Amino acid sequence: MIKFFRKIRYNLMETGKTGKYLKYAIGEIVLVVIGILIALQINNWNSNRIQNKKEALYITNIKRDLNEQLKTIESQIDYERNINKVASPIITNYKTNQSFKVDSLFTVNIGILTGRRTFVKNTPTYTELISSGNIDIISNNIIKDEIIKYYQELERVELVINKNNNLYTDTVFIPEMMGLSEIQIKGEFKTEELKYFIQSESIPLVDLNEPILKEITKSQLKDPEKTLKFINSLNFRNFIAKLHLYLMDNQKKYTEQLLEKIESEY
Repeated sequence: MIKFFRKIRYNLMETGKTGKYLKYAIGEIVLVVIGILIALQINNWNSNRIQNKKEALYITNIKRDLNEQLKTIESQIDYERNINKVASPIITNYKTNQSFKVDSLFTVNIGILTGRRTFVKNTPTYTELISSGNIDIISNNIIKDEIIKYYQELERVELVINKNNNLYTDTVFIPEMMGLSEIQIKGEFKTEELKYFIQSESIPLVDLNEPILKEITKSQLKDPEKTLKFINSLNFRNFIAKLHLYLMDNQKKYTEQLLEKIESEY
């Protein structure tokens, strides 16, 4: 084809038909420009198609992560509600009778209150979007901003809950309860097993049978000072559960709203 057009140009030049040559040259330039524009358009279309495909995949994965996050939030809500359910009757009974009914059920309930649940955010897709610099692949700026704000708030909530667990439940409440209790180790180790456990760095600490509250010592709670510390500890443990429940309820609504917005746009 190129040889064909070149031959035409040579024929026009040799026959001295300058006007026709110029028209032909301009026409050839126009054809080349049109060809380039078409190629660019095809390339842009192909790039947009690839980008749209990537965006659709990211959005699908974000929705998957949000649905998984909802399950984690609901599990945390159930846990904190149970803490409140266990603590409230003990506190109410104390306010009414100015004493505790110390029995096996009381000890079991205090044991439940010494537990705590670590809240974990589910962010694999968002983390990839940020770390890879692909966050701008989300073309809807409103949705993109909502996703960023959502995960920033989720990180804050995770930090608050886990700091409360570490700074209060682990450091204050559990030692306080253990100070009033007889401790029992679930199961027993043979000397050889215990020696191996202590010397081995490969076995995680959680493999050790955990200590549990065997019995709250009644004599301890006859001391007014210890009783006051005990009820204050219970009140604060219950307050933390309510605070976590409040945070989780809000985060659940936030997650559901974000899912609805994404569904409406994609």
